Amino acid sequence: MTDSLKKRYAIKLLANIVTGIINAVLVAIVPKALGPIVYGQFTFLQQFFNQLVAFFDASTSIGFFTKLSAKNSRKELIKVYSFFSILLLSILCLFVFLIKQLGYSEFFLSGIPNDYIYLGLWFGFLTWFTQVYIKISDAYALTVSVELIKIIHKLLMLGALLYIINYLPFDLSFYYYFHFLSLVSFIFVLSFLFCNKGIVSASVFSVKTDYKNICYEFYKFCSPLFLFNCIAISIGIFDIWLLQNTSGSIETGFYGLAYSIAAMCFLFTSAMTPVITREFSKSFAENNLVEISRLFQRYVPMLYAIAAYFSVFIVFEAENLLSIFTDERFKDAYFALVILAFYPLHQTYGQINASLFFATEETVKYRNIGLLSSLVGLVFSYLFIYKLEYGAAGFAWKMVLTQLLGVNFQLFFNIKKLKLSFLSFLYHQIYTVIFFCIIAYVSSKVINIESSLEINFIVTGIVYSFFGALCIFISPSIIGVSRQQLFTTLSNTLKRKG
Repeated sequence: MTDSLKKRYAIKLLANIVTGIINAVLVAIVPKALGPIVYGQFTFLQQFFNQLVAFFDASTSIGFFTKLSAKNSRKELIKVYSFFSILLLSILCLFVFLIKQLGYSEFFLSGIPNDYIYLGLWFGFLTWFTQVYIKISDAYALTVSVELIKIIHKLLMLGALLYIINYLPFDLSFYYYFHFLSLVSFIFVLSFLFCNKGIVSASVFSVKTDYKNICYEFYKFCSPLFLFNCIAISIGIFDIWLLQNTSGSIETGFYGLAYSIAAMCFLFTSAMTPVITREFSKSFAENNLVEISRLFQRYVPMLYAIAAYFSVFIVFEAENLLSIFTDERFKDAYFALVILAFYPLHQTYGQINASLFFATEETVKYRNIGLLSSLVGLVFSYLFIYKLEYGAAGFAWKMVLTQLLGVNFQLFFNIKKLKLSFLSFLYHQIYTVIFFCIIAYVSSKVINIESSLEINFIVTGIVYSFFGALCIFISPSIIGVSRQQLFTTLSNTLKRKG
């Protein structure tokens, strides 16, 4: 029996909260243990290979998830995509081998020791392959089981990392080996679960498969995105390369740290993305545009408000966060963190907008908007990273401004298709941020405990949350619901608890 959307979201949210806590611990430990230069090298390799894998993926993983979600009985898709995964790894290894043999490794991977290059390659591939496994579990609505496994696995791996840091000579190589242990063990456990649930079995790989038709089906889905992927991912690789070459590993490390902290906001909203994508795909397959419109109008403003709640708090507490998590070597990451704190706001919109484009198979329109925003982003890269030499802060400006423009272009066309009001969504984006900024400002002024930075941060957060909850109770439109809907939800929750 398929778990409800709310239950799947709740368990994903719980898993993401645990992940957020663990990531906070990692941010507090790893950058200080590695130092700005080495952490910058890790950030560069992570960004470079993530973009490279995404390039060779060519949006096939999105097509795989969308089609498997629409019709779970198509297990031949798993067989075909397994072979594609092996092909992708082979191409990735061949690419790195060639740039090393032809003497281009210093050009593409400036300032990176050769020992770390293949480690970065495997980390990028295993990260992508793990995400494919998560897509399979979401497509089959195994969210509850998999997220519980993820929680236990994350806690065990945190214990392993603390042991490595305290009892072994911790360096970047050991940090990569830790990630390999974490990713491979998680893949192994999910493989066992898939076999136990009958999703993957010997019959899946032995059944006769029409490769030609399936490949054509993927081609039809992905081909409109190919040009966009080539340009967007090339720009993504160029951006991190430009930052590394213009400002060095230290600024790349500042960017990596700022992004890691800012990304914690997105953990609370990203839980809904794969869940709602599955619902979009199923509703579109049933030609139920009314249900898609209801889901979009119900959840998007709420998720944006949740992201704004965390993002604005980070903006006002950026200096304290850096002091708590890091040391003096990372104090110059302040401006990058303040700017990047706004990134999760429209990242939330971007994920759900993209989900709707993919679920309705309007990949051509998604491509055209993406191409336009990518080219605008390239101008921002030249201006902020190269011309003005703002370093990590420049990269942050480029990311936030590009996404703000691109996401609202996407939103305009999605809203038109769903016959909703674009201006109401745009207005909600603006007044929600202003609302939380006022509350954060008041909270930061009310609380000033000079004796303890950590206590001051916690108490400020409690006061900020209290004021926020009180104002939302008075004006629930902040989270995109009416007062009647809010009271009904609270009443139903109390009845279930009773």
